Amino acid sequence: MENKLSSIFVLVFILFIAGLSYWLSHEVNKELSDDQKNTSSAADFYLKNFNSKQMTSDGFVKYTFQGEDMKNYKHSEKTFLSKPLFIKFDQNNPISNITGDSGEIINMGQEIIVKNNVVLTRLGTKAKKKMSLYTNQLNIIPSEDIVFSKKAVKIIQEPNIEVDGVGMKYDKKENTLKLLSNVKVHYEQPK
Repeated sequence: MENKLSSIFVLVFILFIAGLSYWLSHEVNKELSDDQKNTSSAADFYLKNFNSKQMTSDGFVKYTFQGEDMKNYKHSEKTFLSKPLFIKFDQNNPISNITGDSGEIINMGQEIIVKNNVVLTRLGTKAKKKMSLYTNQLNIIPSEDIVFSKKAVKIIQEPNIEVDGVGMKYDKKENTLKLLSNVKVHYEQPK
């Protein structure tokens, strides 16, 4: 009898622990799903019609970065942009600009990705004609003066040069623009 009682007690104790474990697991999962709903739907901060400037050590404008909307979501460590515009300067004179429909800021603000209908325009000067580059994504690393893409690109340079390729890297410090693959050039003799 005593043996039966201790077996029943152990069985009841095991059932109690199993029930308690199930309830605790259910409560923790419910709490986690509530936290995920809260973090995924609301931005940590939101800016409308933002405009920022980066200056050189000499006090000249290095670049400006602006757009319609900026939304940061801490849980994804990304910042999403609407209608970004990146303008590069040399001695306070604009030399190029990059526009797109949307974008992201990643790597703790070190990299800007401009997406969808992206146009990079090098403004014309006395020495160089206007050049436009079209693609669906450009990555900008402002601190290193590097712009690159892994997507298809089309370059149109005045007066009559068209270049197509896949992948591109522009390095301002080395003053190089490289198309990485499948390069096709079309040149039409000016009339």
